[in-house]
Amino acid sequence: MRHSVMATNTDSRWHDSRGRPAAGFTLIELMIVIAILGLLAAVLLPNILGAQDASNETDTEAMFIQLDHAAGSFERRHGIYPPANLKMPDKGSKLAKAVEKWKPDNGRNTGIESFVAFVSQDRRGGTDLSVLGDNLCNTDNDKHGAELTLLGRTERLEIADAWRTPMAYFDRFTMKKPQTMVSFTGETMEASAARGEGGKHLGAKKYQFLSAGKDGTFGTGDDLAWPKN
Repeated sequence: MRHSVMATNTDSRWHDSRGRPAAGFTLIELMIVIAILGLLAAVLLPNILGAQDASNETDTEAMFIQLDHAAGSFERRHGIYPPANLKMPDKGSKLAKAVEKWKPDNGRNTGIESFVAFVSQDRRGGTDLSVLGDNLCNTDNDKHGAELTLLGRTERLEIADAWRTPMAYFDRFTMKKPQTMVSFTGETMEASAARGEGGKHLGAKKYQFLSAGKDGTFGTGDDLAWPKN
């Protein structure tokens, strides 16, 4: 006669190799681990974020230097720095004829869009800004109306800082007029050219690039401007 044999072994998942109950975390031990992890996060996170902000500031100022070179190249070719209003003062120039094909300004991100448009027209006096990669953006989704020759694109592009906020650009003629900027979230805000000691605009005789800094808001203490005097 065959008899069934009942298993007497306890589930091995709950025992170690010697048959003893396996050790596990108690609730108190788990809470202690969570508390330690929370303490480490509280200590290390500000340092990590601070290092990231310092890196973003360095990257943004490196972009300022690139854009400064681009403005200089344009000025040496055309006798003026890139306009900030999408208009060319010299109506009889070849560049002025190209400007006639551009779409009207929508009043948002105007200065930096104008800068990108002008320096992207021709290699003689122009600069290929494609090296900026994802920092070239179009937060207000507008079209330029003609191809930006050196970029091969038809959007009206801006340049974002390392915190992903479009920069503002002012030439000497638009320095006193605030600009309407659009963030990546679609929020609109006003940007006014930064001033140095004595209340004089930085770069008053040439141009100014302005970053909203880590808080993404223009007009606060963490803004970055170029040139610095």
